[in-house]
Amino acid sequence: ERLRCLILAKSYDKLNNFNKAFYYFAKTNEINLSNKKDNVDKNKSLKIINDRIIFFNKENVQKWSKNNLLDNKKPIFIIGFPRSGTTLLDTILRSHDSVDVIEEKPMITDLMKLLYKLIDQKFDNLKKLNLKQNLILQEEYYKDLQKNIKNNDLSKKILIDKMPLNIIHVGEIIRIFPDAKFILCLRHPYDSVLSCFMQSFELNDSMANFLNLNDAAIMYDNTMALWVQYTKLFSINFHVVKYE
Repeated sequence: ERLRCLILAKSYDKLNNFNKAFYYFAKTNEINLSNKKDNVDKNKSLKIINDRIIFFNKENVQKWSKNNLLDNKKPIFIIGFPRSGTTLLDTILRSHDSVDVIEEKPMITDLMKLLYKLIDQKFDNLKKLNLKQNLILQEEYYKDLQKNIKNNDLSKKILIDKMPLNIIHVGEIIRIFPDAKFILCLRHPYDSVLSCFMQSFELNDSMANFLNLNDAAIMYDNTMALWVQYTKLFSINFHVVKYE
């Protein structure tokens, strides 16, 4: 039934019958939620964002110790909001012989679990992160990265970690990798939000925010507000690619 409604939604959209298209996209999302409602909580992902909006400020960050980190650790990330062109950019970049893009693997999610285990689940302990702990985190990330290279092809000179919502963890990434590089994909907010609503995602706590336009707009606003906060707080090496 979910698939039937999705096909009808896309068909009506192609026919420019937008009222019926919207109805069936909404119906698709209702069915999607009904199948997973006991396993997802949209508020969890919003809390993750809002906790970082509260914590990451000049007063807290200036307390961080300086860990004389290795200069050659400069991982590259494709970030942005879902449906902002990250997959298109991924396809373009991986066409280069020297580039491999690791697509949507939970490497940063796993790194965050290890990070917060080391600092007793407390943001404030980021200031106490020492060189030994930082090297452990760096090494674990790169081990994970190597494991996810297709066919174990280590000849690629440039490895790029593509996971749009890693944008939420830029603060922690910068703490572990001060010289990390980011490619930020931007698309007009209306199009990003609407496209998220129209996409029948595999539901998790984050994707549960895309089941209606209001929740999707709030998620977009909070996520991009956090990114703007990061750019004011850190000297981030990033390049913007606009989908349009």
